Amino acid sequence: MQGLLGSMTAPAAAPAPPASTGFFADLKQKFREGKFKTYARWLGVLNVFITVGFTLMMFSLMIPSGIFCIIIGVLVGIIELPFCCTVLPLCQKISSYMTFFEVYMIRGVLYIALGVIFILLFISMGGILNLIYGPLFIINGLMYMLAHCRGEAHTKEDNSVSSLGVNTTQLKAKAAAAAMGVV
Repeated sequence: MQGLLGSMTAPAAAPAPPASTGFFADLKQKFREGKFKTYARWLGVLNVFITVGFTLMMFSLMIPSGIFCIIIGVLVGIIELPFCCTVLPLCQKISSYMTFFEVYMIRGVLYIALGVIFILLFISMGGILNLIYGPLFIINGLMYMLAHCRGEAHTKEDNSVSSLGVNTTQLKAKAAAAAMGVV
């Protein structure tokens, strides 16, 4: 019996999946690295588009709180997407005052406070979207606080698209190849 068990070997390890390239492969790599600031940045960008986009679509249903939602969405957009502010002088001016939020703990506290405000807006004025925005902002704030506790800090790279996990060099090469008709 022992001879039978002794001759058995452990099954071979599964081969590693082939390395993929492209936009989503870059994001997958950032997520595998476990950087909470990447998660938080992407959720912040999603919050901007959801807050502004859905509020504009449903503005007539939530007029009192809709104005607040759009203003908050634009301000969070300036915090999360500073590379978009290179074109607008007003945006650059506002962005220079928001460097205070480059400390992720402070940014996390801001987002949690905004989430609580959105929930309170739902309780006082209604607007079902506020009930969606509130928890999303609170989760985003918790991610930034986790990033701060893990020692992740704001870097110069965070002011560019590459901080979101996008390999801009590959993206530019693909765009150039597509424009030239090379596949």
